Amino acid sequence: MRLSKSAVLLSAVLLFGSMSAFAGIIGNGPPNQSGGSDLNSYLEGDNFTTGGDAFVNQVQFWAYQSAPSDYAGSVDWAFYSDASGAPGSVLLSGNAAAIGTPTGNSAFGLGEYSYIFDVNTPLAANTMYWLVLHNGPSNVDPSVLGSSFYWAWAAGTGNSQNLDLYNQGGGWNSNEAELAFQVSTSPVPEPASMTLIGGGLLAGWFKRRKLMGKN
Repeated sequence: MRLSKSAVLLSAVLLFGSMSAFAGIIGNGPPNQSGGSDLNSYLEGDNFTTGGDAFVNQVQFWAYQSAPSDYAGSVDWAFYSDASGAPGSVLLSGNAAAIGTPTGNSAFGLGEYSYIFDVNTPLAANTMYWLVLHNGPSNVDPSVLGSSFYWAWAAGTGNSQNLDLYNQGGGWNSNEAELAFQVSTSPVPEPASMTLIGGGLLAGWFKRRKLMGKN
């Protein structure tokens, strides 16, 4: 029996596809229309804990705003370490053009939006991190232009934190709420697994050449 090149390639696709198909969702989930935290004048953050080594592929969060123009067009994001129940040091950060979609819900006279942006970032296993966001660049307060933009709550009680952009010397303060967000992850392939997969594909290729009489 001959092993075709397509069979070997199909094996590779199936093996790698099955690895990347796994996805874990971490976070507090969608909002419950109970409130929101100011993403204009403050940095807002909430914590989550990883299960295993993972890559963060995507971040989704929910916000309340009076009009689409309240969104600054991008969000500053960061992952912080944990420092005794509050954000510690910035580990990774960036600015992303999050895509917003109205959910059809509202609260306190404001429309609810779902925002999604991609992040390709490795995180260590069984570690607590803080996801911190801001509407637009962190050194700008869109509220001075009349913007209303709030990170929606998933629950009215919790341990989210905020940092006043104009009084950072005061440190992080508790919101006593859970912020609505979820982080999508995929597993980091173990080096040993990758070696086994690579070795199996090479073995199949050499077997095919031998069966075809090509040495």
